[in-house]
Amino acid sequence: MRSLSSCLVGLASAFIVLSASCSNAPPTVGSSGRSAEAPTGAVTSSAIASASAEADKSRAIENEKREEASRRTRFASLANDLSEPDAEFFSDNLISNETSYLQVTKSLAKRAKQDGVYIGVGPEQNFTYIAVSKPKLAFIVDIRRANLLVHLLYKAAFEEATSRSHFLSLMLGRAHDAANDGSPTDGVDAVLANAAKDKLDAATFKAAHEALMKRVQSYGVTLSAGDTKQLDAAHKAFFDGQFDLKFSLKQNNGRAYPTLGEILGAKSPEGAQEGFLATEEAFRFLQTMEKEHRIIPLVGDFAGDKAMPGLAAYLTKESLVVSTYYVSNVEQYLLEPKPWEAWKRNVKALPKDDSSLYIRAYLDQGKKHPKELKGHRTASVLQSMTDFDKVFGPKKASTLYEISTTNVLE
Repeated sequence: MRSLSSCLVGLASAFIVLSASCSNAPPTVGSSGRSAEAPTGAVTSSAIASASAEADKSRAIENEKREEASRRTRFASLANDLSEPDAEFFSDNLISNETSYLQVTKSLAKRAKQDGVYIGVGPEQNFTYIAVSKPKLAFIVDIRRANLLVHLLYKAAFEEATSRSHFLSLMLGRAHDAANDGSPTDGVDAVLANAAKDKLDAATFKAAHEALMKRVQSYGVTLSAGDTKQLDAAHKAFFDGQFDLKFSLKQNNGRAYPTLGEILGAKSPEGAQEGFLATEEAFRFLQTMEKEHRIIPLVGDFAGDKAMPGLAAYLTKESLVVSTYYVSNVEQYLLEPKPWEAWKRNVKALPKDDSSLYIRAYLDQGKKHPKELKGHRTASVLQSMTDFDKVFGPKKASTLYEISTTNVLE
């Protein structure tokens, strides 16, 4: 079957031939008494252009549908196929306890190679690093399956939200009133205040949770009955804690940890609020990545035999290079000989170049990091991945202090 545009071209040609054969006919006289010639060529060209534009639009829509299906399939396949079984850990995974996470954002923005691959661990602090480093693809790898589930909730909230305050309302189980959205130029303090204005009760939580779970269940990630209960519990924890929600250990140690409100409103050493909700631009960048299924959570051990080797093989096959790897303080738990050698093996397998960066977090446990700032118990630093290979590749397990203080950038 011929396309609409080709049919119109044929019709236009026939009309021109007919016009030529009738050239001896008397001209049409307009009201002014002058000859009026019908602009047949102009009308036909406009129709052809319109039909061609419609055809292009239809092709673009079909292409986008295919790309969406492909991205969604990749998301589910990687999350399902690369993930390892759940592992026990001594803390929850709802929010970060690293008050220093903005310590590296200025340098990261300057040094990170955009359109690479981001790898990270843990909950929401990853969003800030992703927004700053602007990767093409991101993977959040954590040994706790609960962390994967929390990121599915975050993904659903990003996709559902119409604004930053709406995003927070969804995560906190509040109602959403668009009148409280504020302005796109609002800072994070105003965004948090706007979200707190929305109604909060059991009914609003139920509505928010149902909206998020409907999306979560559409992603193709295999969920057990236990996963569903964990998703319910995680979202309920945000609802119960609101902006006072804190990181916690399974055994209380008496330390004071920052609240969700303090984490989201944290300031860099330069005094700027640079978290992922601080600007409309950062939020919309993350929202686009989530809608395009380009932030993929995995269950995996950094020194394991499945998730990390599988991810390295996938990135190599796709000719993708790691630009930023946020390892937090995970190496602290890999310092025994066997996991240390497995960790080095997994790092070596990752495709990287001289611009590839580590973000490390050092937690003061009696010996302060030289970069630790006043008022913090953590220090966040930026280091070269290839420097790590050169310095620590040949060495036996070291200490986290040595690892996080060697060849620190800026």
